[in-house]
Amino acid sequence: MIKFANPEYWYFFFLMPAVIGFVLFYYWKKRIILSEFCEESMLQRLLVGYNKRRKIFKDVLLIAGMFFLIIALIGPETGTKLRLVKRRGVDIVICFDTSLSMSAEDVSPNRLIRAKYEVDKFIDNLKGDRVGLVAFAGTSYLVCPLTLDYSAAKLFLDVIDTGVIGVQGTAIADALNTAFAAFKDDGKEKKSKVVIVISDGEDHEGNVKEAIEDAKKKGIIIYSVGVGSFSGAPIPLYDEHGNRIGFKKDKSGKIVTTALSEATLRMIASETGGKYYHLGSETNVLARVYKDIFKLERKELWTHEYAGFKQKYQIFLLIGLIFVVMEMFVVEKQRKGGNENSRVGADSFCCSW
Repeated sequence: MIKFANPEYWYFFFLMPAVIGFVLFYYWKKRIILSEFCEESMLQRLLVGYNKRRKIFKDVLLIAGMFFLIIALIGPETGTKLRLVKRRGVDIVICFDTSLSMSAEDVSPNRLIRAKYEVDKFIDNLKGDRVGLVAFAGTSYLVCPLTLDYSAAKLFLDVIDTGVIGVQGTAIADALNTAFAAFKDDGKEKKSKVVIVISDGEDHEGNVKEAIEDAKKKGIIIYSVGVGSFSGAPIPLYDEHGNRIGFKKDKSGKIVTTALSEATLRMIASETGGKYYHLGSETNVLARVYKDIFKLERKELWTHEYAGFKQKYQIFLLIGLIFVVMEMFVVEKQRKGGNENSRVGADSFCCSW
């Protein structure tokens, strides 16, 4: 198991393309200027002893050194052994509506992105609770099984998008059944299983009442979060490059609008002992949901997790420093052959670059 002590420094890797681009630009510009300075035959006489390959090798060493030093800065750590850990918490499965209507922008920046942002903060607040993720549109599937590894859950959260399920629609009942199956128990434990449904509420598939009855039998509490406005908004369409190309239209050519429908969401929450919340302009809606969940009876959860993490940054730091030191000792000019005047001229000219 590998983790990083300072993951916030990953952004330093964005400097690498800039550095490489600068070096390539340097070589291109130098080549143009030298060609304007004099002819090729004269350049070869002036640059006696200058080795272009050595210059390139020096730059490669420096860039490689930067790469490994950045890794050292991030601070990689490895877990040396697995241990069984007991925690007390609640099992929580979050169901995301990924139908096309969730790309409407009546909630900034759009419904789905805003919901994912709130869930990201929600996961940060979990204390010993297992969390799982379900994506649904016309059908549903388990994106992330119940886990105590919140970092892994966030990685799965990132991939949830409106295009993740090809079958369009809003099958809330199917999503609930997928969430129930994620608990994988006999249903005897009560008040320790929660489902959170995040949707604009436009249920197109029916069978919600059957799912509600199943939740009651298994002691599963459902909280629902409605995303969107009551006035509605058009559904934007994008090309493969992420550029907006228009809005969804019906068969008559009119722009389709989608509005928040609370009826189904309120029903599944109230009949299973949960609550309904509206995610609009207000913030920290899911923090209020967790306050309610935190009051529930908590069960003992056993899980394996890595322990005894050891820092491994020293390896990358050493490699990075070796590359940097090697770069300092590699010379661009060879001190042999040619007359003294040519060497002096070449040295002066090369040093200017």
